Amino acid sequence: MAYRIALLGGGSGGHVYPLVAVAQELQKQSVERGVSLELQFWGEGSFLEREAKNIGISYKNIQASKWRRYFSIYNFIDLLKIPIGFIQSLFYVWLFMPDAVFVKGGYASVIPAIVSKIFMVPIFVHESDAIPGKSNLLVSRLARKIFISFESSGAYFNPAKTLITGNPVRSEITGMSKEEALNFFGFSSSRPTVFIIGGSQGAQIINKIIIEGLLGLLKDFNVIHQVGEKNLGFIKSQTENIIKEGERSSMDYEGLVKNFYKFFSVLNVEEINYAYSASDVVVTRAGAGSLFEISILGKPVIIIPILNSTSNHQFANAEELKKYGATVIEEPNLTTHILSDQIKETYKNRDGISQRIYQFANPNAAKMIASELFS
Repeated sequence: MAYRIALLGGGSGGHVYPLVAVAQELQKQSVERGVSLELQFWGEGSFLEREAKNIGISYKNIQASKWRRYFSIYNFIDLLKIPIGFIQSLFYVWLFMPDAVFVKGGYASVIPAIVSKIFMVPIFVHESDAIPGKSNLLVSRLARKIFISFESSGAYFNPAKTLITGNPVRSEITGMSKEEALNFFGFSSSRPTVFIIGGSQGAQIINKIIIEGLLGLLKDFNVIHQVGEKNLGFIKSQTENIIKEGERSSMDYEGLVKNFYKFFSVLNVEEINYAYSASDVVVTRAGAGSLFEISILGKPVIIIPILNSTSNHQFANAEELKKYGATVIEEPNLTTHILSDQIKETYKNRDGISQRIYQFANPNAAKMIASELFS
């Protein structure tokens, strides 16, 4: 009889990619242990569904109720999803009857986790952030084991059930050469490359700062920029304005922009891997998933935490990595001049920073979690 594990989550890449990493490690260990294994992804969101399909794992959609921290009519509409999600969860748990459930967090995982507990299925929880989310704080009370990425988040959980593992990172992120990555973007290795990523939705304030100082950056660096779907039109119009300005002043701004600047709405998994491998400096928000991916690659990083993120967890995440050499710029202090200077300074000191950043990562996070799930 096969060993069955359900993996719960959904929403953004920060919740989905660690599920993928753990699933891949479970598959690897099942072969090593000679154990027959069946996996299912449960949750909500096209992101989770797509990644489940990519790695050949069954996906079950479960309706989830999201409570927004501001007045919205959708809060009341989403309440209607609770009984639907509960019935779906009852059906999927009863039908699959897993030996263990791995919960990554987020509102999509709460109801199926509670139903799993009703069926007395062992629950294992992973918390990515330095300050836990409310969903994981709730589900952790039902859990047999709680995995954490940051030592500081242990203060929020039962220490007898807590294990520091770091954040699981996809194995394929480390398997690409810099030369191959630069060729993908059409860049020359004669100049360094900066990768700017404002989270899966982009970051309007970062985009604005980058555009304002773009010509200065392009004199010295290649730039890869994930701008977010909502900001794509703004970036297109701004780059066109820069090119027209060059034409009026008889300057070849078009050559700079077209040869050394590549922008994307949202990078897919393969493109993100290429961007990381090509980069010498990364500018990012402070989502735990991105920070652990960057650190496991040893990339010098500049972190701009979201202002007033939930429980200010992004600032707490950034402060943890700052101890290992990352540069942190808070949004109120963010200017074109400051960001440009920090990029140049980080590149100048890249070797020492890279060594310290790598010490933050735990490349065995997925392996540790998979072993606990099998145990």
